Parts: sequence; structure tokens; C-alpha cells
Amino acid sequence: MRRPLVLVVVAALLAACTGIPGAPEPVTLRVVMADDWASAPIVGQVIDEFERTHGEVEVQVQSAPFSQIPDLALSGVDLGQPHDVVHWHAFAAAAAGLAQPIDDLWEAEGLTAEEYVPGALEDVTWDGQRYGVPLDVNALVLMVNEASFERADLDFDDVATLEGFERAAEQVVETEASQYAITVSASSWAAYGWIVANGGQLLTWDANGQVTFTLDDPANVTAIEQLAELVATERAPGPFAPNLALEAIESFAGGSTAMHASGSWDLPIAQRAAEAEVSPDDIRILPLPQADPDRPRTVLGGSSLFIPPDAPNRDVAFALMLALTEDDVALQLAGEEGRLPARQRVYEEPLFASSPDLAAFVELLPTAEVMPLVAYPQVAAAFREALEDAVAQREPVADALAGAQRYAERWLAEGGGAR
Repeated sequence: MRRPLVLVVVAALLAACTGIPGAPEPVTLRVVMADDWASAPIVGQVIDEFERTHGEVEVQVQSAPFSQIPDLALSGVDLGQPHDVVHWHAFAAAAAGLAQPIDDLWEAEGLTAEEYVPGALEDVTWDGQRYGVPLDVNALVLMVNEASFERADLDFDDVATLEGFERAAEQVVETEASQYAITVSASSWAAYGWIVANGGQLLTWDANGQVTFTLDDPANVTAIEQLAELVATERAPGPFAPNLALEAIESFAGGSTAMHASGSWDLPIAQRAAEAEVSPDDIRILPLPQADPDRPRTVLGGSSLFIPPDAPNRDVAFALMLALTEDDVALQLAGEEGRLPARQRVYEEPLFASSPDLAAFVELLPTAEVMPLVAYPQVAAAFREALEDAVAQREPVADALAGAQRYAERWLAEGGGAR
């Protein structure tokens, strides 16, 4: 249990007044985490144990929506009061000057690149240096209601390709197997999954780290047009905002939609939904519809922990990061929260062999790709606005993405993009 801040301050003052020679200086670690992580029971247990084994340390956790964490970290740095540990994407934080390199801490602890899922390593690497510790990973997949597919006389292979998915979505609605084929989100992360599955890409880097944006690539346009068409033909309801993700999974769990594109964190929600009509045994996990089903691609989810520049308690902060990413903690998070481990060796545990749903996610992790626009927030915002306009039918997809591409090129011309 966290102690009130007032008590922490009083305790620190009393300790300072004792004047005991050689007594350890009290340390307050300021941590900011996504609200759903900060409230996870295992996270609280790890922090309580860390405080017990580090008697001079008090951990203060601030929870916030994941999307707001970069601004909180920036405010702390700008005020000269940086947090000690921040939960987000370390590579993007490094690109923004919000994270410090910690290769020396990796080396001292004996951490190696090989022990992590490739995408998890990407999430903490910028310009060849390590800026954080991977916390978890995930992958965007297609969750399917098997009962709905049976009513529509569909097989799972029918949604292996993009063309097959379009026909299957039409058949679900026409046969009234479910009210909708799928929900569509305005999340740019989810859209990136559909883009790479269609063979597209949003940017490339050259050998010098210079970025070239490809937002309006034809493969990208085709992928987003497919999502927009689902809404236009009423095979999907109007697009759900990213902050309405719970409503989307409840629609799937309640049987209103036959398919749901998301990460493994939604599996426990679907199984616990109060109005669930879909049995956990009826949920099948498939790759997103692919341009090349033999080489499935998707977007990597997950996050990492990093230390801002000039954080006052670097070594203790790193110790807490290690505690939060221990194998047994990752295993419990997978079982209870649907958060998948960043370390590859954890997947040898029986949990993953005994759970076909989790095993299906694991198969996609080695080739899942980090959403690269996170490192360029100005361009990411332009892409997100274009996506919202396109899926909501306010602008043709090609025009919306062309407008975002023009913005990205102007941003580059004004000096953005160089590492």
C-alpha cells in the first residue's frame, strides 16, 4: 500500500534530524506509469517488496493515460524535477531527448540483446544505444467468434487474405450471423497493423538515420480504404475512438460483432465481460488478413521503462526497472492481464504451451514491427488526423493521406527528422 505523501515527507524529516552517522539517505523514487499498469495488483506487490528490501527507498507512483505520459515526462524535465522512472516507449523518448542512455547499466547487470523479443529491443534502442528496459510486448491480431463464423458458413481460412476478409465481412452481415463483421478504431497503432499486413510502410531510415516518410504509399491507401469501406457499407459501426476500446471489446464479447482486431490484453476482458455471449472456447486468434499469408506481418504492441536525463537516483531507478521486469512478474502479468513478456525465455513456461490463444500471439511476435511514427509526434499527429477523417468518411483516403504526407515533407524541409 502506498503511504500518503505527507507521511513520506515527515518520515524523511525525522530521519534527517536523527543525525545518525552513516545512516542511509532516504530516497524517493518518482515513477509515472500508465493507469492500467499502475492499478495492476502485481505491480503494487513488486513495489511493496522493493520498498521492503530497500529500506531507505519510498516509491511514489503517478498514474496517467498512456498517451499523456510524454507530456508529464517533458514537464518534469523542463522544471528540473525529472521523474526517476517513466513508462512509455524508450526509443521515442530518446528521440525527443526525454531519456538517457543506459548501456553501462545493461552491461553491469549482464543484460543482452539476444534475451529479448526483437521488437522489444527496438522499443528501447535509438541510434544504436539502449535507452530503457523492455517491459512487455504484444501483437495486433484478429479475434474471431467461431459460432458467428459457423452461422455464416465461414472457415478461418476465409479471412487469411485481404480479399477473403472483404468477402467474409459481407457474408457475416448478409447472413445476419452478427450485426456487424468487425469494429473499426481510429487508433493509428491499429491502422499500422493493417498497413504492414498489406505490405505497406509509413517511413524508412537511411544509413545516416535520416527519415523518409511514405504515408501516402499505395499499399497504405489500400489498407485504410478497406477499413473505411467497412464503415461506409455498414459492415462495421462508426469508428470507435481509441479511448472507447472497452466498448469495442464488449461489442465483440456480446456477439454484436463477429471479429475484433486487438492485442492479448483484450482476452481477459472478453472472458470477464458481464454481458458476454461469446464463450472463451469460441474465440479463435488469427493473424490479420495478409497480402502474403505465408509471411504474416503485424504491428508490435507493448512498452518499456526509461530514466529521464538528470534523474537524481539513476542506480536505484534501474534496480526498480529490473524488479518490474523479472521473469516471474512477466509470467503473472501474462496470466492475469494478458500482457506478454519481453524476454524470450519466459515463453518456455507451461502457460504458453497450455493456452492456444496465447500461443497464437507468440507465433507473430518475432516479426511484429514497432510503430515508428511514435518517434515523430508532429507527423504522427498529422497521420492520426488523416486517419480519423478517412475512416469517418470526411475525406477520401488517398486525399487524407496525401495531405499528411505533404505535412511530413514540410516538417522535414524545416529541419525535422535528423537523428
